[in-house]
Amino acid sequence: MTARRSVNEVLADLGSPDEQPLELEGILEAHAEGFELLHYPKAERMSGPQDGEHQYRAGVWVGFGNGSLQPNRDALNRWVGKRVRIHGILSSYLSLPPFGSLGRGGFGPWGFWPAQIEPYSVQRVTAEERREAAV
Repeated sequence: MTARRSVNEVLADLGSPDEQPLELEGILEAHAEGFELLHYPKAERMSGPQDGEHQYRAGVWVGFGNGSLQPNRDALNRWVGKRVRIHGILSSYLSLPPFGSLGRGGFGPWGFWPAQIEPYSVQRVTAEERREAAV
């Protein structure tokens, strides 16, 4: 069974084991280099973790690897600002090797994200699913 977690739960528990299947739901945001997932609802978003002097963003980078699933950028761009559900493998910056005084780094461009999910499924959360969850 795949664990279901929110973005805030992932950010609060970055020390949990990496490389585990995970279901993550949040708001999709686009950047020139790719996509990130933000916590929903927006009012409950936490600030990103800090490691030394490095302040991470409060989201999870969506990292498409060299596997069989490659992004359908047209669909993902239509879903920007919408709730999506991503099934994938999560990694945190704590699993990265330290680089001396530079720290551990992170994911995405410039290492700004403390965690990355490598998706094997990306789905738009439908209005019906949102209504069922509200009950």
